[in-house]
Amino acid sequence: MTELGPEELELFQYVAERQQVDGDELRLDPNRAQLVDRLLELKLLKRSATRPGMLLAGLPEAAAAELLAPAEQEIERRRREIETTRERLAAFQYAYEQAKFNAGEVGGGVQRLTDLDEVRSVITELADGATQEILTSQPGGARKDDVLKESLARTERVLGRGVRMRTLYQHTAQFSTVTVEYVDHVSKLGAEIRTLGDGFMRMLAFDQTAAVIAMRDSDAGCMLLRDPSLVDFAIGAFERAWTSATPFPENYSQERVLAISEDMKLSIVRLLVQGLEDRAIARRMGMSLRTCQRHVSDIMDKLGARSRLHAGFLISELGLDLGPAVGAVTPPPERPEA
Repeated sequence: MTELGPEELELFQYVAERQQVDGDELRLDPNRAQLVDRLLELKLLKRSATRPGMLLAGLPEAAAAELLAPAEQEIERRRREIETTRERLAAFQYAYEQAKFNAGEVGGGVQRLTDLDEVRSVITELADGATQEILTSQPGGARKDDVLKESLARTERVLGRGVRMRTLYQHTAQFSTVTVEYVDHVSKLGAEIRTLGDGFMRMLAFDQTAAVIAMRDSDAGCMLLRDPSLVDFAIGAFERAWTSATPFPENYSQERVLAISEDMKLSIVRLLVQGLEDRAIARRMGMSLRTCQRHVSDIMDKLGARSRLHAGFLISELGLDLGPAVGAVTPPPERPEA
């Protein structure tokens, strides 16, 4: 195939235009005879089944399929070998990671939990053993119905024993009927619930002696912290977020909804300045991509921005900020002339 060039193409086109050509005639020219043999070998020319000696142009797609079939089969065989090797090495990789992790463990202060059932069992055990306070922060917007049902009995037991319980949700959780009903129920039992736009991690802390934090790149796994310094660090992050959060409203009002919407826009503005894409912002804010894009569009309209890049420039370089009034945009003060 690498030897195909203009001469082969010219001869192929000559035969294709005439539909049938006498092969013996073509072979009278020694140069053409070599070209004919090469094109026959590559299936680009074929002999007529009804008229001996006549040559026809072959279908290049069919020739490619026939010629490349062995190579494609070899590629597929190699791919299977690669997958098999990768699967065999996965066990070794896991053993390596476990050994590396265990080697860095300090006094049993950190434990990796990778199984969801194991995670739930540990959380239940820690919650049932708590005597003073449990802190939980749950970013991601509205809570799933099955998750709330799974935790309800545990929460009721904890509150029934007089253990204080504080929980952080994102603002978007306030627009979920299931979450609102859950919050209303546990609040009457003594739970304290607040909401925040962004800036806190998924975590549970028990009596300042243990904490469970989300594992990076894992929806089910988590890290169990018992080292006092690490637990204090996690609780400190929670307390800073708790101070900035607002109580989960008992009743909804138009003013409350507008205020929450404005606070979410402020959080989105900060993430825009950081250069995050819409999908990443939606994930951070615990909202759908469509809702996030609607907020971004609204912000751009208020700023008079022509694009997201322009909006980021206006916000960051010119010092624009969304004011406290709903929908207001406060421009930067004019610089005095020199």
